[in-house]
Formats: sequence, structure tokens, C-alpha cells
Amino acid sequence: MEQEGSWAKKPDSRMESAVVMADLRQRVLRTVREDICSSRLAPGQRLDENLVVTQTGVSRRVVQQALRDLSEQGWLTTGDGGCVVRVPSPEEALEIDEVRRALEEVTVRRFVAQASDSQLRALHATLLEFEDLALLPPDPAALLQARDNFYGLLLRAAGVMATLDALVKLRARIIVLMCASLCAPGRARLAGAELREIYAALADRDAERAVLACCAHVDRSYEAGFRALKTVGGPRPGEARD
Repeated sequence: MEQEGSWAKKPDSRMESAVVMADLRQRVLRTVREDICSSRLAPGQRLDENLVVTQTGVSRRVVQQALRDLSEQGWLTTGDGGCVVRVPSPEEALEIDEVRRALEEVTVRRFVAQASDSQLRALHATLLEFEDLALLPPDPAALLQARDNFYGLLLRAAGVMATLDALVKLRARIIVLMCASLCAPGRARLAGAELREIYAALADRDAERAVLACCAHVDRSYEAGFRALKTVGGPRPGEARD
């Protein structure tokens, strides 16, 4: 006789299957993103779907689903020849910059108006984390994460977490540009100095200066990124490197 309540312990095979598929898809997403951030996948490079299958140990169907997700998120572009690491144009970067400036200005002004001293100290800790990484050989994935920690705390303290999703999507569209920027000689240290300018303005509760410092940081990041992409001879937008 079946024990009372044993029905509740029986796993739902469909639910288990969905969870497994989601985990496998996340494995592919994480692997490809890390390869892009570390420059193992170069700007404009076409992805070898067979290699991704081998690298992750995931079925081709799941890999294809994950690559579609990455295309929708802006990490890749998709054409007749398959998926290619996205290379933003200066025009696209300018468009993204305009939106990002507006979002960051709201965030900065709200942070200045309502952030607590403890939140300011926590922001300083994320700044120190970035500055420490900037002294090491360039690791764009680690530097991007450290900068995300800085901005993420800024957003949380400002109470505008709804903005985070928009900023994440915007960054995905220019991720190659940001990685190229942080890999440029000396750029990571300069970026650290720029983040310190932002922090100093926030600590002084000077919203106008903080907004200008944020804009300067993004402008210099874009300039360094496009200069680095040009130096390595990356393909123009729309072209693909085999």
C-alpha cells in the first residue's frame, strides 16, 4: 500500500526536464559570454557551432537555442553564415550612449539625494576592488564584473533597480567595445581613476560633477575601445572574420 503523502515526493519529470534544459542553456550562455569577454572569441569572429557543442558537452539543439538568446541580447549577430560576435558601429554606440547618459543621470541624482553613508562606504569598497584589478595584467571579464559591482551598488542605493535590466541590455550590444577598451595598455588604470572621480563627486554629494564624471568615463571608454578595435584590425560592422 502506498504511504500517505508519498505522491508529493514523486518528481515531475516534465519539470525536471525543463530545469535540466535551462541549466544546459545557461552553461552555453556562460561559456560564450566568457569567451567573448576574454577575447577568445574576437570581434567579428564567426562562431563554430560544432566547437561550442564539443566545448560545453551540450546538444546542438540546446546550443542553437542559447545562441539565439545571445543574438536577442545583443552579444551576437545572426546571418546566413551563422552567428558572429557583434561589432558595434560608432553610430550605434552614440545611440546607446544617449540612452545610457539619461539613465545614469537619474541614477546619480537619486543616489546623491538618498544614499546612506554605509552605502557610500560599500561603493568605495567596489571602487577599491576595481583599482586592485587594474594593477594586474588585463582580465576584461574580471574588470567588467568589478565595474558592474560598482554600478550595481550605485543603482541599488539610488533605488532604481528597474534601470539595471535596461543597462545590462545596452552593455551587451557594446560588450566587444568595452572589452577592447579595458584590454588597451594602461586603460584599466585610467578607468579606475575615472571611477574614483565619480565616487569623489558622489561622496561630496555633488550631482552635477558626478553626472559629468560619468559622461567622461563612458566617452573615454568608447574612444579607447574603437581605437583598440582599429589597431587589431577588427572587421567593419557587417563583415565577419572566419
